[in-house]
Amino acid sequence: PFWLKLTIDLAALARGPLGRASVAMEGSPLSQFVILAQTAQGRACEALVRQALEHSGVFVFGELLDCPNVQALAGAEESARLLELLRFFAYGTYPEFMARKAQLPELNAAQRRKLQLLTVVSMASKDRLIKFTDLQVALDVTNARELEDIIIEVVYQNLIVGKMDQEKQCLEVESSTCRDCREEDIDFIIDTLSAWEDSATKMLTSLDGMVQYSHDCHEKQRGQREELEKLIQTTRENLKEGGAEKAGGDGGCTRMPPDDADEESKRAKGTRGRWMGSMGASSRGSKH
Repeated sequence: PFWLKLTIDLAALARGPLGRASVAMEGSPLSQFVILAQTAQGRACEALVRQALEHSGVFVFGELLDCPNVQALAGAEESARLLELLRFFAYGTYPEFMARKAQLPELNAAQRRKLQLLTVVSMASKDRLIKFTDLQVALDVTNARELEDIIIEVVYQNLIVGKMDQEKQCLEVESSTCRDCREEDIDFIIDTLSAWEDSATKMLTSLDGMVQYSHDCHEKQRGQREELEKLIQTTRENLKEGGAEKAGGDGGCTRMPPDDADEESKRAKGTRGRWMGSMGASSRGSKH
């Protein structure tokens, strides 16, 4: 039977060099599928693709899609439909799948859930606030509990970082993982990175200007502080010299010049004489 043959082929690969390499890359499930796809052909390759679509740890498919044996699936009608489905998991969303559902293989429960998770990632990469109503429409979910389970799973799988806001009825996204990009998306990515580079360059220029301004202000304030300290030191020295001059001479006592002292003595005697005269006249008048 086909499935027994596939099991034997996979076991043989596991024993060979490719199998040992896949064990060494155990932390990357996609790498294991890529290694196995180097030798798997036809039905075995189809089964390998289906396993990758269902695997709970594989959310990017670009490397598997580029494998020659996988691209060779386009040669037959049935396998070509599976190859197109793989492209949807690499680049597409659940609404896009539903629009072409008749032309693609039917999804099982695991594949449907994974495509819903990838759709949330695509929406999170475009908007930071996603309304629950928009998610329900995109994921074809009517039950609020099922929508919450999908959001919890997409966060648990580290596909996005965010939280549910029950009051605002929306998903708040902080960051999201990357999906595979088409060749036609490369120009948009280059433009986005170029715009980011220009913004970062302007920010660095602004920061350099702020650093230079801060340095200039520091140097100016340091110069002013040095001038102030010099002025304070000069004032202190002048005050010390002035005090020493006053303390010299007559022990600090100030004496009047001789001429001024004689004039002051005469005025004092004249005043005393007039005062004594008035006192005598007053005494005589009282005796009479």
